[in-house]
Amino acid sequence: MNHLAHALLAGTDPESLVGNIAGDFVRGRLQTLPVSDGVRAGIQLHRQVDVYTDAHAVPARLRDLFRPGMRRYAGIILDVAFDHFLCVHWHRFSGQGRREFIDGVYATLTEHGTSLPEELAALLPRLIEVDWLDRCISLDGVEQTLCRIAARLRRGSPLPGPWRILNSITPRWRRAFCNSFRTWWHSRLCVLTRI
Repeated sequence: MNHLAHALLAGTDPESLVGNIAGDFVRGRLQTLPVSDGVRAGIQLHRQVDVYTDAHAVPARLRDLFRPGMRRYAGIILDVAFDHFLCVHWHRFSGQGRREFIDGVYATLTEHGTSLPEELAALLPRLIEVDWLDRCISLDGVEQTLCRIAARLRRGSPLPGPWRILNSITPRWRRAFCNSFRTWWHSRLCVLTRI
């Protein structure tokens, strides 16, 4: 769900970017996916970042802050919150302006439209229209994002409300995000060498 973070971690290769963004839209074994080697490597990096994040001690501690009935949604909320903090603290992680970077991502995805999974290709014009990657810059955007995700969940969920939880522990989340993202960023080369 933290698509902006995946885009930043993708590096400068366009196919890696496509694969990293496509990672949440594809299932199955990498070897059977009808994509180029570069896109396949991007999807693999996306999956490795997700595994690393899920196992990291900081997100695990943050998930524990949720009451038991909400913990099943904690990962989703964390992903959206981390994209919010990445937007707010963008200058700490990239020398390129956030707007310029996001516009570049949209341009790359549009240019490689035939390489995108069908669902993502169909959604892309609307995602660009609503400025999907920059929506989480505001708390209203976070709330809207959580509402949209909640509407897509099979069982339904109380996702929008938990943003109030974040408001009460924002300094802790912000520190955790900055510490975790620095670790992810510095370990990215190590992850890439294992692909």
